[in-house]
Amino acid sequence: MDSISRHEQLLRVFHLVDLLFEARRPLTIADLKLALRDRGVIDEMSEKNIRRDVDFLAKFGYAVKRSKQKTPRGTTCQAWSIEPGRGKGELSSPAVSLPELLSLVVAREFLAPLAGTFYWRGIGQLLAKVEAIATPQLLAYVEEHKEGLVVHPRRGTAKYATRMLTAINRAILGSLELAIRYRGLADDEPKRIVIEPEALVVYDGSVYIAGYRVPGRRAGAAADGGIRFFKLDRVVDAKPSARRCTRRGISVETLLADSITLFRAADPPRRYRLKIDAARARWAQERPFHPGQRVAEAGDGAIVGEIERAWDDEMLPQLLALGEHVEVLEPDDMRERLLEAARRIAAKYMCHHLRSFEESYVEQ
Repeated sequence: MDSISRHEQLLRVFHLVDLLFEARRPLTIADLKLALRDRGVIDEMSEKNIRRDVDFLAKFGYAVKRSKQKTPRGTTCQAWSIEPGRGKGELSSPAVSLPELLSLVVAREFLAPLAGTFYWRGIGQLLAKVEAIATPQLLAYVEEHKEGLVVHPRRGTAKYATRMLTAINRAILGSLELAIRYRGLADDEPKRIVIEPEALVVYDGSVYIAGYRVPGRRAGAAADGGIRFFKLDRVVDAKPSARRCTRRGISVETLLADSITLFRAADPPRRYRLKIDAARARWAQERPFHPGQRVAEAGDGAIVGEIERAWDDEMLPQLLALGEHVEVLEPDDMRERLLEAARRIAAKYMCHHLRSFEESYVEQ
């Protein structure tokens, strides 16, 4: 079995475990196929593959029980269930300490950006299982002390549709092209875009699809080759296609190593040296410009920060935010860009000041 097929099977197996554990009766092949289709995991699948996946569960320690059920036509068919606490898959109830339970409850708040994803559902199920073996008094104690830590802003409901996230995960794990309808900030209507998805990225409270845009199928169309980040808040719909795509040799995590936010540029990143005065030195160390920056004291409380690889268009707004408290030591051309930006800013305020002065003079 190749790596793509293994990824597809693993995704199906995760959902099969979930379905069989939640079921109140044994499930037939027809039941499982319908449930997997409703979740967006499969479009069509042979009975042989379903049987193989169930055998996979039994092989890896789940207490799978086979039984017979009558069909609407009066015939019999095979059905399966999982019986926790029986067979070689039996697990003893874990002993949970108060710090462990408290940490798990609080961690769920930090993972709120994943609300609506397959992972979020798993976190909730795990938490429910742990809470099932805790005493009511212990749970009450946890809730009381959880208020000592506030996660802000707190998301109350799922932000993303489970079905859409399942479709995206299916495309990523199965190395399939993904067709999305995407409404950018400047778009009145969503546009259809086909991408080769690589990963889901959680950044600043939102989820993004990291992938490469597929050029049009027309002759002569070419791809720009750069990775893009599509904010899930702006994705109206997502559907995997049957067309395979080739995964890149470099991971998304590696691609983001030189980025402060979610940013990539065609030009290579450059080395930066910054001098930050004492008024903002501590802030710059607590909220670094770059995860790879090095800092040295420069006297009078000021610091010098060195960043080996950073992009100009990502650094510029960061530098403007510090205003007069930062000086770019290198590269020299960024000093010129900041000077020009400062002139344009000053011109706007000067024009406003002159208009106010003229209006005041006329009134007198």
